[in-house]
Amino acid sequence: MTTKTTNRKSGTMRAHDFDNLVQVMRDAATAAIDADPGEGNDGGTCNLDTPAFRIHRAQKQDIELAAERAGVTVSEFKWWGGERWWWLNVPLYGQGNRRSAMMTAAQRVLNGVGPDCVKGWHACGYYAMD
Repeated sequence: MTTKTTNRKSGTMRAHDFDNLVQVMRDAATAAIDADPGEGNDGGTCNLDTPAFRIHRAQKQDIELAAERAGVTVSEFKWWGGERWWWLNVPLYGQGNRRSAMMTAAQRVLNGVGPDCVKGWHACGYYAMD
C-alpha cells in the first residue's frame, strides 16, 4: 500500500504512515468515483454524507500535505469531546442516493485501514439528512 513521497517537510508523522495515508486518500477517491451510479440515480433524501477520519496526535500540516499529494482536500472539524477530525473531500456527486453510494464506497476504504497502516487511525462515516 506504500507509495514513495520525497522532500516532505512535515510534523511528527512517520514516513511509513504518511505514505500510507496518501495512498488511502487516493484509494478512497477512486472508490467514490467507481461507485458513482450516474446522474439518473439520485433519488432519496438530500444529505451531507461525507467520509471522516482522525489520526491521534497527527499534525495538521501532515494531514493537509498528504491530502495535497493525494489530489484531494480535507477540512478540519471538532467532534466527540473536542477531538480533531477531518472530512475527506473525495468526489461526491448528487445530493441523495448517488452521494450516499459514493460516500459509502470511500468510507469502506477508510474503515479498512488498521493501526499497522497508519498509527492512531480512526474512521467514521458521517451521515446527515435534510
